Amino acid sequence: PNIMSSSTSSKWGDDDQLMVTAAKLKLEALTDEQKKAVTSLKEAASKAGYEDVPDIFILRFLENKYYDATAAFEKLTNFLKWYEEEKVAELTMENEPKENKVMKTCIPHSVTHGCDNEGRPIYYELTGKIRADLLQANISKDDFLKCHTWGIQQMMTKANESSKESKKPVMQFVTVMDLEGIGIWQRVGLPYLLATVAHDDKYYPNFLGKVYILNAGWLFPMLWQAVKPTLPDFISKHIELVSDVKKEMSNYIPAKNLPKRYGGEADDIPILDTSDLKSASATEYQGEDLEEANIAAGDKMEICIEAENGAGRFGWYFISEGDYDIGFSVSVEEKDADGPVEVRKYDKLITDQGSYESKGPCKITLTWDNSYSLFTSKTIKFVASVAEVSDMTS
Repeated sequence: PNIMSSSTSSKWGDDDQLMVTAAKLKLEALTDEQKKAVTSLKEAASKAGYEDVPDIFILRFLENKYYDATAAFEKLTNFLKWYEEEKVAELTMENEPKENKVMKTCIPHSVTHGCDNEGRPIYYELTGKIRADLLQANISKDDFLKCHTWGIQQMMTKANESSKESKKPVMQFVTVMDLEGIGIWQRVGLPYLLATVAHDDKYYPNFLGKVYILNAGWLFPMLWQAVKPTLPDFISKHIELVSDVKKEMSNYIPAKNLPKRYGGEADDIPILDTSDLKSASATEYQGEDLEEANIAAGDKMEICIEAENGAGRFGWYFISEGDYDIGFSVSVEEKDADGPVEVRKYDKLITDQGSYESKGPCKITLTWDNSYSLFTSKTIKFVASVAEVSDMTS
């Protein structure tokens, strides 16, 4: 069948974002049966209303489902819907999310150290130096995932550039995680890690080619037992524990792309100053004083605020002290509506910020739920407010 690489549509992004070169080289190497699967999935996507789907999307989800077009269809169309709704094509190098400044500061990492011996771009991370407490206090999980998506898009660009240079399809990237300094206090970052894993399994399957774990230390076996059951196969089967870092890493990464601390010639990963970030012990948020409340184990707390005379713009922020998560949700009951609507779906969080604008008079209920905790009370600092739209425009 004729499966020449489709033309790039601005709707989906530029050529490098869409790994056009890598996809073209990959298509040329497929078997006849795999090519039939590509054609079949493209036709199915077109019938579902998705025209000119880039080859890299088709290939990614087919590889994830062993070139079973029927099995790949649902996952592909879910991805395409998300890609359009979240405007992922706009997440170019020039359109870096402003929240990424927090990511760079809290998570010491590098994506500028080149490629491994197979041409795959490298993501280095000083995992043991991550300031998970500041991460939770300064960025929501949704914004975290947006920044992560932006980073993945840049890795795709680097993979395509590597394909151009090597004249072979580079379809994956590799991660190097240095656990030196990791402690049990970093458990606060676990919800973010699990959210990232679920996100990549859903939208970027098979893009991660290898994970090298360095300086694991005594704590790793315990962390591994906690995390391993939650990991999809595409991650767990690619993890490699490196025991002799300076001796072994040179087998995988050329010296010019390997930081000096790992036996190479490249610059080491910098750790940035975090003094400008808000800590969990802050007493105000955007100029407003934070209230404090203690929620006993097995208990919950609700706060109701109203816009009585017209449409209202509601805002909220909270952070839990001591790195403990707590169930949180926000529901709104508009006047003349059938009942309350959950505008912030229940989730176990350490911090959250958000806003909602109603169409008319309504009541908003914020709920902190500690009913699942048997022994631990939770202390939260929060602010919740409403400004009626008529007041803001008068």
